[in-house]
Amino acid sequence: MNFNYKKVDWNRVGMAVYPYVVILIGIYLMIRYQILTHSVLLSSDALLHFQRFYETKMQIKTGNFSYFQTNFAFSHSGRIFNAVYAPFLAYLGGLMLLIVHNWFNFQILTIFIVLLIAGIRMYRLALKAKVDELVAILLALLYLQFGIPAGILRFNFMAWGAALAPYAMMQVLYMIEDRKKPIHWLSMALIMSLLAQVHLLSTVFIACTYVPFAIYGLVKTTEKKQMIIDFLKAIGTTLVLTANIWGAMLVLFVNNKIALPNQYNLIYHTVKYKPTTNIHGALLFTMVILLVFQLIYVLTHLRQNVTNTLITFVAMIILLISSKAFPWARLQALYPRLGSSLQFPYRLMVGAWPLLLLGIGISMTYLMKNVKFVNVLVILSLVFAFGQNLSANYAVNRARSLEFLNPHHVVIIQSYSKITKHRKQLKHVLRYSNSGKLFKLINHLEPDYLPYTKHASNLTYQKQILDQRKHYHYAVDGSKLILTWHSKKTQKRTLPIVMYHQSRLTLNGKQMTKLKQNTITQPIIKAKKGKNVATLQFMTPTWFKILLVISIVGWMLLLFYGVYVKQKKVSLN
Repeated sequence: MNFNYKKVDWNRVGMAVYPYVVILIGIYLMIRYQILTHSVLLSSDALLHFQRFYETKMQIKTGNFSYFQTNFAFSHSGRIFNAVYAPFLAYLGGLMLLIVHNWFNFQILTIFIVLLIAGIRMYRLALKAKVDELVAILLALLYLQFGIPAGILRFNFMAWGAALAPYAMMQVLYMIEDRKKPIHWLSMALIMSLLAQVHLLSTVFIACTYVPFAIYGLVKTTEKKQMIIDFLKAIGTTLVLTANIWGAMLVLFVNNKIALPNQYNLIYHTVKYKPTTNIHGALLFTMVILLVFQLIYVLTHLRQNVTNTLITFVAMIILLISSKAFPWARLQALYPRLGSSLQFPYRLMVGAWPLLLLGIGISMTYLMKNVKFVNVLVILSLVFAFGQNLSANYAVNRARSLEFLNPHHVVIIQSYSKITKHRKQLKHVLRYSNSGKLFKLINHLEPDYLPYTKHASNLTYQKQILDQRKHYHYAVDGSKLILTWHSKKTQKRTLPIVMYHQSRLTLNGKQMTKLKQNTITQPIIKAKKGKNVATLQFMTPTWFKILLVISIVGWMLLLFYGVYVKQKKVSLN
């Protein structure tokens, strides 16, 4: 069957494609300087996630798979990370790293993917709410330029959650506007499961964002019983699709003391106005003006559009809670662990930012349709906001790229890292390889998800694991990590690995049952004179393997169902 190009309506194709081309151009403009200078922006976040993806890359490359225990990355310490932090995405990232050959390509491609998803989903959300198409495109571009999505420029993983957040907020529109079916259970289960597989904390915050809209939907719906049934179906489906996530959390946290991430002062990481920067919780002048405009508009048009009113009020309340106006210092004094679990109050805005932009789009669309000569003013205001935020992002990206190019710096954020003096070598490895040599030149010190007996600290992890690895030879066999070393005499030795409740250690062919451990559960063993071989393996419970299979099968069935529905629609058309 020959394809007839003459029958294609290329104007229609162009009109359908151009919004996505514009979004791509917007992303390129953000990181243009980094691309042209071949720079890798290595922050502490980037280093952490590079190790995660390197681990899965090596598992794929060698065929030695280990779902829980890390055998290649994190200094061959055997610590657990990927199993409780986006495991499926980690394997996709590892495959991508294997294909693209170097860290520079990997970082640039990741930034493009995250921001493209974020932009497209924001654009589609705006269209769903009947926002003017040009306004929708500008809102999509603006969404990429500030707050949490822009955090991907320093490889902050919250940006992955923010990329999917506009898709999650489509459920809010159903809850408000669909009186017969406020909960579309399958699409809700899909987005919440995707979020959990990508960034679990984003799932929690977005679920909290749903609550007031779900209450409104329940009050207004004519099918209350069906809504409750659909809600339960969504929960059940989500539990199936995320069985590997909550199952791994049970494995890890029930029988182990696990270190939380480093503590932060909550009050310093709230949403606030800043004149020159717009990443994470910072807002530039133009964004503040847009938010003030939206609040005034809704207050003066309360009954004009119930969707606009509800999403604006709920999002503004979340904004207030996320700001300095909320007593975060007092709350942290009462609950100190919030400094490790929440860390940054601006994270609460992950679902609220798309809602606020959507509200701005709805208001501006109404003005364009009903007020003369306002069209140009609306478009110019959004273009100006986009321009100011883009300029700020470009300036930061350029400054960080220049740090990479500086032979005395290379690394842009040096906290919580142990870094080589050979910075030129580090730069070469980042640009032209995807090897583990990177982690011999720089390594991450934070003890996230590290087991402990009394306490876990950056200093202990550095001295007892990072500084000791040079004395050992490492090999991997299946899911087993093998350490080999020579001892001049019989002596006690602390091995540079960590042990969880489910870990098993074999020393010179003998399984060790009664082991002394230090504060971060490193085994203290008695080495014989001469060659010694220690083997570490994480014993995965059978019940978790069943949950993992259930999760994978669930995703496969969902994929097949999606293909079936798509083919059915095509055949009907």
